[in-house]
Amino acid sequence: MSEIERLFKQNALDSDVIKKKLIELGESFLGGEWKNATLDQVHVPRLLSGQSNYLYHVTSSTSATPYLLRIHRQAPSQVFTDTVLFAILSGGRLEEYLPSKGFTEDDYWDPEFVRRIGATLLAFHSMDIPVSKNVRCTKLMRDWLNGYEELGGSDYEILPTTVTYSEHPNTISVQKLSEEIDTFEKWAREVFEHTLVFGQIDFGVSNVLELNSTKEMVLIDCEFSSYNWRGFDLAMFISESAITFNVPFPPGIKISEDLTDNSPIIRILCEAYLDADNKLKNHIPSDRSSDLESLIQECLFFWPLTHLFWALSAMKHALLKFENGVDLDVQARDRLAVYFHLKPRSQKIYDELKKGKKTL
Repeated sequence: MSEIERLFKQNALDSDVIKKKLIELGESFLGGEWKNATLDQVHVPRLLSGQSNYLYHVTSSTSATPYLLRIHRQAPSQVFTDTVLFAILSGGRLEEYLPSKGFTEDDYWDPEFVRRIGATLLAFHSMDIPVSKNVRCTKLMRDWLNGYEELGGSDYEILPTTVTYSEHPNTISVQKLSEEIDTFEKWAREVFEHTLVFGQIDFGVSNVLELNSTKEMVLIDCEFSSYNWRGFDLAMFISESAITFNVPFPPGIKISEDLTDNSPIIRILCEAYLDADNKLKNHIPSDRSSDLESLIQECLFFWPLTHLFWALSAMKHALLKFENGVDLDVQARDRLAVYFHLKPRSQKIYDELKKGKKTL
C-alpha cells in the first residue's frame, strides 16, 4: 500500500490531515491560488472507489484550479489518459477534472446509449498507441493468480451465491486455473489474432463519460488499457451489463442468468461498432449481415474470458481485504461458475473457426 493510499484510508475526507495534503499537492503541482487556500476552503468528494482506483474531485472556494486525484490501488505499468496529466505521484496522479455526465447500470438498457457506446469503442480501438503490442489481459490474469498464490491462496472452492450454474468443478487448483488461461489464450491467438486493437480492457458503463462541453463520449479509467483482442472489450461490456454492483445488502453483487444467457443488447452494440468501422474506412460491405454475425460470434467467444479475468482479480484482492462494497469471494465464485457455463460455447466457436481455416 502506498503512503498516499494509507493516508486516505486512515483519515476522514474532511479531516485537517487530508485537506493539508490536498493543498500541498495543489500548491506543488498547480500553484496559483492553491498557495493561499485555507483548510475551510477545500472540498473533496469521492467520485469512485473500485478495485483499481480511488478518485477524488478536489476543489476550493477560491479560483484555484480544481483537479482529479487518482489513488492507485494496483500499481499501473503504464499511464494512459484522455485528460491533461498534472503530475505523477508515488501511488497516484493528479489529472484535469472534466465537467461531465456519468452513466449508471440503467443506461445499459437504452438502445441509443448502446449505439453510441459501439461507435465510441470503435474510435478508441482505432487509435495507434506507441506501446507494446503484446496482449496484456492474460498477463494481468497470471499476475493476479500468482499474487493469490503468494498470499497463501490454494485450491479454490466454487460455491455460487447469485447464480445456479453447475458446470463448474467443486474446487479448482491454482495449476488448473493457470491451464484455463493458457487454453483460452491459445484459442484466441489461433483464430482471433488478426483482431488486435488498442483496448480499454475494463469496459463498463461506469468508465464512460459524456463531456458537458461537447456531448462527446469518452472512456476513462484506462489503467489496464493495452493491445488486446477487440472482442474482449465488446464482451466485457455485455458481460458487465448482466451484473448489478449496487445491491444495498450483502454480498453487494447480483449476476443475472437471464441476461447472461440472452443479452438483449449484444446485437445493438455489435451493429453500431460494425457500422462505425465501415464509416471510418469509407467501406460499403458486400455482406453486412454475415459481418455482423461474425462479430457477434467473436463477442460470444470472449465472454467467458471476461469473467475469468475478474474472478482472478477478485480472488487475489479478497486476500488483501480490499473493500469496495462487494464480497469479492462471492464475485470470484460466481464469475467462475459463469466462466465454466459459457466456456463450451467458446470451444465450439474455436473448433468451427479452426476447422474453417484448415479447409481454406
